[in-house]
Amino acid sequence: MRSVRVCLLAVTALALTACSSVVGGQKSGDSKGLVVYTSSGPEVTAPIVKAFEKAHPDIKVTLTAISGTGPLMSRIQGEKANPLGDVAWGGSIENYKAVAGKGIWAPAELGQDKHMVATDPKHQWHATDLLYQAIAVNTDRVKNPADYPKTMKDLADPKWKKEGGIGFANPRSSGTGYSVLAAMVSKYGWDYVDRFLPNAKVTDSSDAMFKGVRNGEFPVAFINEDLGNAWVKAKAPLKLVYPTDVVSNQIGAAAVIKDAPHAANAKTFVDYLMSAKGQQVMSDAVGRRSARTDLPAPSGLAEGKSLHLAKSPEEFVSEQPKVLDTFDAASGAK
Repeated sequence: MRSVRVCLLAVTALALTACSSVVGGQKSGDSKGLVVYTSSGPEVTAPIVKAFEKAHPDIKVTLTAISGTGPLMSRIQGEKANPLGDVAWGGSIENYKAVAGKGIWAPAELGQDKHMVATDPKHQWHATDLLYQAIAVNTDRVKNPADYPKTMKDLADPKWKKEGGIGFANPRSSGTGYSVLAAMVSKYGWDYVDRFLPNAKVTDSSDAMFKGVRNGEFPVAFINEDLGNAWVKAKAPLKLVYPTDVVSNQIGAAAVIKDAPHAANAKTFVDYLMSAKGQQVMSDAVGRRSARTDLPAPSGLAEGKSLHLAKSPEEFVSEQPKVLDTFDAASGAK
C-alpha cells in the first residue's frame, strides 16, 4: 500500500510552494504523481485514496488539505497562471459553478458521469456524493428531548442565545455553511436569517462547528450527517435531528484543474471517485450517501424520500459574491 502524504495548508507562500511542489522528493512534474487539493477531512479522503491506489498502483497520490471550500477555490484561482494541483475535491456543485467562468476547470468527459444524480453539460464539475445536514444536539447541554429543536424555524427562538448559542460555519469559508444558509433563505427568506443570527456562534470552518457541538462548546449546531452518525455510534453525547420543515443538502463535487501537471491521472482519479467501486467505499467506509443513481444510502441514515430537502435559490448559484456580502452585512449587525 502506497502511503498518502498530506500537506496541511501553511500560512506562508514558501510553505505552500514547498508542500505542493515537492513532497518527500516527489516533484509535481512526475508522470506517476497526482496532487489532489481537498477541503474534506482524512475520515473522508483516506479510505478512498487507499482504495484508488490499490486499483491504480502506478499512481501516487499527494493530498493537500485546505481548510474550507472558499479557501480551496481561492487557492486554485491564485495558481491559475502556474497550476500546482491536478484535482479539486470537496465542496458542493454550487461552489464549482460559482467559479466556472474563471477558467480554472478543465472540461473532462468521463464515462461514469452518466450514472450520477447530476451532471455538468460542460463537463467541468463531477458529482461525488450526497451530503445532508442534520441539527446536532449535545445531550449533555440539552438534557430533555422535549427541548430539542425540531425545525429550522425553531432555531430562531431567542432561547438558544441564552442556552449558549448555535454553532454555524461561516458560509464565506464553509461549503456546509453556504448550503445551510441556502436552505434558510429558500424556506423563509433573508428575514429569517436576521432573526437566526443573534442566536448564532459563527465559526471559521465546518470542522470548528462540528467539534464545537461534540465537545459541548455549543448546545446545538449543524453537522454533516455521515460524521454525526459516526460520532453517535462512537458514543459521543449527540442526538441528530433532521428538521421537519427543511433539510439543507449538497451534491459534493470534484474537478480537473485546467493545465494540471498530471491531467491524465487527474481524469483517472475523478472517474474512480464516481465509479461503483469508489462510491461503495464512500458508502461503506465513510458512511456518506452515494451520488450514483444505482446505490442505496448507507445504514443509519434517514431515508432521503422522507425528508423535505431544500433547493438552492438561483442567486446562490449565479450571484455568490452578492449572497456572501448580504450575509456579511447581516452578521455584522448582530
